[in-house]
Amino acid sequence: MYPWDGKNIYLVGFMATGKSKVGKEIAYFLGRPFFDTDDLVEELAGKRISEIFAHEGENAFRDLESKVVKQISQSRECVVALGGGAVLRQENWTLLASTGIIICLYADEQTLLERIISKDHRPLMRSESKQDLLSKIRALLDERQPLYDRADYCFKSRQDVSAQTLAKQIFYHLQEEL
Repeated sequence: MYPWDGKNIYLVGFMATGKSKVGKEIAYFLGRPFFDTDDLVEELAGKRISEIFAHEGENAFRDLESKVVKQISQSRECVVALGGGAVLRQENWTLLASTGIIICLYADEQTLLERIISKDHRPLMRSESKQDLLSKIRALLDERQPLYDRADYCFKSRQDVSAQTLAKQIFYHLQEEL
């Protein structure tokens, strides 16, 4: 009997911490299906997240995200990567905590900055300069970190560690919990 038997494994944390990549690897190790709530939101809405933010606003996106979290929490034995802000709503956290193991991935600010700069599709991170972007990262982390810290387990995502290696570390750590 493993601690994850019968439960979903949820990956939470700030954007660009590698939740999707690491989640796919964990799902592979466990032979479980993998889901990314951002992908599910886009599928449900029939448009990209950036379009939802631009035309309907963040609240509309969060409503769709909560709907997806509710749906996915009814599944069993899945690995799920959640958007960075999914933990902002208490109803989401309650569903996650009651149906699975919550793993938070975190990274230092510089790593986040480098990863976010390399991708231009993040609506909350539109910025004119590196310094503005770093300020946005810090402000969002200040708001969200106390929520992320409530996770069952936390692991650092680093530039020098591949998603596969980090997933193995998480997998072996969970096995030791027996």
